[in-house]
Amino acid sequence: MRRFKRLIREEEASELVEFAIAAGIFFALLLGIIEFFLAIYADSFVAFAAQQGTRYAMVRGSDWTSSCASTSSYGCEVTASDVQNYILGLERLGLNLTASNITVTWPGTTAAGANAGCAASPHGQGCQVKVTVSYTFSLRIPFFSATIPYFSASIPFSSTSIETIQN
Repeated sequence: MRRFKRLIREEEASELVEFAIAAGIFFALLLGIIEFFLAIYADSFVAFAAQQGTRYAMVRGSDWTSSCASTSSYGCEVTASDVQNYILGLERLGLNLTASNITVTWPGTTAAGANAGCAASPHGQGCQVKVTVSYTFSLRIPFFSATIPYFSASIPFSSTSIETIQN
């Protein structure tokens, strides 16, 4: 018992305890920074995917007579599923994007807001195509959702791109 009391009074092990506390805080901060940058990457990719989807659709309008055989086809009229497949084919490291995250519509208006000819042929030259990509980024920091009651463990990202069909 005497030996145990003497061991408690000594301060030789205090550096080890201080290091454990400081290392725990440091690694939690490091993981938080990594998750923050992964969230920025997810947001950036969502915006990039929406822009690339509209770019893909705007050069494949109703001037073409055939439907697209693959995402690399040119000289074909694109459908919503073609745009979704094109976006899903983009390199997206670590993001689980699905076709349900991608919405492709042809509003039937021109850039000026008129619907001259676009109501009958929304894929026509001068009409608009609209692509919306949404993604929910899940934070993977352990113990946060359990210790902080109002902490959301996921961040929703969404981006919409509208372009005028060129062909």
